[in-house]
Amino acid sequence: MGKIYDNVTLEEPVEIILYDGNETYNVSVIMRTPVDDFALAVGFLFTEGIVKPEDIEGIKYSESAGISEKNNIVTISVKSFDRQLIGNRNFYVNSSCGVCGKTNINDIYLKAGHLIGHGNPIDCRQLLKLPEIMRAKQSIFQNTGGVHAAAIMDYSGNILSMGEDIGRHNAVDKAIGKMLLKGIARSPEAVLQVSGRAGFEIVQKAAMYGIPIVSSVSAPSSLAIELAVEFNMALVSFVRRNSFNVYAHPERIKM
Repeated sequence: MGKIYDNVTLEEPVEIILYDGNETYNVSVIMRTPVDDFALAVGFLFTEGIVKPEDIEGIKYSESAGISEKNNIVTISVKSFDRQLIGNRNFYVNSSCGVCGKTNINDIYLKAGHLIGHGNPIDCRQLLKLPEIMRAKQSIFQNTGGVHAAAIMDYSGNILSMGEDIGRHNAVDKAIGKMLLKGIARSPEAVLQVSGRAGFEIVQKAAMYGIPIVSSVSAPSSLAIELAVEFNMALVSFVRRNSFNVYAHPERIKM
């Protein structure tokens, strides 16, 4: 029998380091697919409430890293950051769990500092198209079948930003990080489309960025629904072909 070769998704650790002009701080080690690392780092720090976009001064791969660590250590220069959040958490993040164990919605509200305002609804027919629009752009998935995707899309279905990663939460951070690197701090009329389930950490990251609608092709969790309700976000799951379920704020969907 001949050999069969297959493309496999890469999974490697990346370390995120902050530098405030005087000292360096080891913030996190994240298991990820090594693409869009700068967007991942910025998105992660923002959605965790550690760094505000306006405080970022520069980002680069560490020049002191050894050969085996090349492009696996990202250093972000900042004017300031929330040291308390780093001191209170052990930020080792594997590719399946996100930042596990965060269940305090009040903490998320304090980090975000806002609730999402009411705006125009999205047409339900357009909402149904979003998973396929995103899937057509999933180049890594097409080659390996082993990654999640997240896309920030406008109500017309245009992809504003997109990330792919072996971790669903990393894909969201990459999509948000790309927007932040463009200088766009909020997306008040947009949809976060994700390829997997809508867990708490997915909705939390969307809430931090001010996205009013989260759409997933799989199931939500109870805590994700609770968070969406509290933040005035629509949570739509099982978005497949001609049907979907709305779990929070149906007024954001035009039927």
